[in-house]
Amino acid sequence: MKSRLLLYLLLLPALLTAQPYAVRQLGIEKGLSNNYVVSIAQDKEGFLWFATEEGLNKFDGTRFITYYKNETKNGYGITGNELNCLLDDPKDSILWIGTQRAGLNAYNYVKDTFTFYRHNEAVPESIITDDVTNVIAAADGNLWVTTYWKGIEYFDKETGHFSHYNTANIPGLVSDNIWTVADGGNGKLYVGHVHNGFSILSIKDKRAKNFVHDPGDPYSLPGNEVRCVYKVWHCLIPNQRISSSLIQTGIFRTISTTLSSLMGISCG
Repeated sequence: MKSRLLLYLLLLPALLTAQPYAVRQLGIEKGLSNNYVVSIAQDKEGFLWFATEEGLNKFDGTRFITYYKNETKNGYGITGNELNCLLDDPKDSILWIGTQRAGLNAYNYVKDTFTFYRHNEAVPESIITDDVTNVIAAADGNLWVTTYWKGIEYFDKETGHFSHYNTANIPGLVSDNIWTVADGGNGKLYVGHVHNGFSILSIKDKRAKNFVHDPGDPYSLPGNEVRCVYKVWHCLIPNQRISSSLIQTGIFRTISTTLSSLMGISCG
């Protein structure tokens, strides 16, 4: 009996690694509205959501349910079919949908209701532009919304008001063309620009510092188009060194620095 158990334990890793993996391809022939998928999110009920160049899709494990621009009456549906990003709200049962030219949409999947946020020239607290590139959870539970032409928006979910962070009011912010940001939870925003590298923005001081590719510096950014910024801080030596593998510019690269104070992060 003991020998059989020992043999089983010895063979267990091989048995586990030998398990086949099934890959399913889900495209328009399966009901997806468009094969160009730009963002994927999973909600708190376990459903998968796919943003595409032509509509929003919900996958229940068997079939797709599609949502298109103004497909029904009473404002139900999305404001634009060309989408850029999705975010399942960390706190609320809301799927945030960023469109390319039609503002920010919020879908409450418990109540099955949509709320729309569009630019309104007569309302200063409205979203500053309708071209949304990304939606990111803020450290305080609200949202950061990045735009292609007008910088960064801070959205207060309680009031429904947007605060604007752009080159007009943030010294040191070199461009309003933004792909994404990451909230460090330390009063700093880490900003990915379309063409101008990345910036560290102090939310309290409302100032920014920019970093770009330097051909003469092997430790500078490998490129100036920063599409994704990930919060993955790893402290190697307390209060002395960080390794921040967080910048995607077409390839991944690790940037190490002894200037932990530059990032405003304590590694202790």
